[in-house]
Amino acid sequence: MANTLISLFDPGALAIVVAGTVLASAARCGWREFGAAVQAACRLARRGFDPEANRKAMALALTAIQREGAHRADPALPPDHALRLMLESYLRHGTVEALGTVRRAQRALEEARRISAAQVFDWAGELAPVFGLIGTLYGLTQLAPGGAVNPALTIMATVSTAVLTSLYGALLAHLLCHPLASAIARRGLGEETAREALADWFVAQIGKADAATQERRAHLRGVA
Repeated sequence: MANTLISLFDPGALAIVVAGTVLASAARCGWREFGAAVQAACRLARRGFDPEANRKAMALALTAIQREGAHRADPALPPDHALRLMLESYLRHGTVEALGTVRRAQRALEEARRISAAQVFDWAGELAPVFGLIGTLYGLTQLAPGGAVNPALTIMATVSTAVLTSLYGALLAHLLCHPLASAIARRGLGEETAREALADWFVAQIGKADAATQERRAHLRGVA
């Protein structure tokens, strides 16, 4: 078994497929988008959106706002970047409308990043088999043994490399590129759902607090 696996490893064939796929993908989408997609893939290995930590931070911020008011409160900000910007906007302007503007902008930005990163790996998944085929064709052009000491061994090695490039292209596409694209999309959608649920809760609580404050002011004016 070990010998079989070793025989399937050809560094030259693998380099042709990987390097060709990377260069072609970057040429299609641009190096900036390609780098952002790689970063998104690396983030899959780390913990993403933490619902509990963000919920706790938003709850403490809500308590501080209800106690001191939006402009005077100085709560700890949540760890999530989008929620942090939303809370900062509300603390700065004191209106739900300002919070909603930032919320929509961040949602659109996160969605664009997620779609772009997934698209890059989908493109890479389409290109990997192509470069597997290119490697195969290149290997077949080297079949002429020329001045080789052992022509039969040279031909066998060349055919092996030619076949392995097609194998590497298929494996790279279906075991790495397309799964990464799906994983990035799933992670992004899951985080967006959790973030939106928490943002909806915060906005609803702010609305209740504002309504209660207005009711108290109206009552005080009536008493006066």
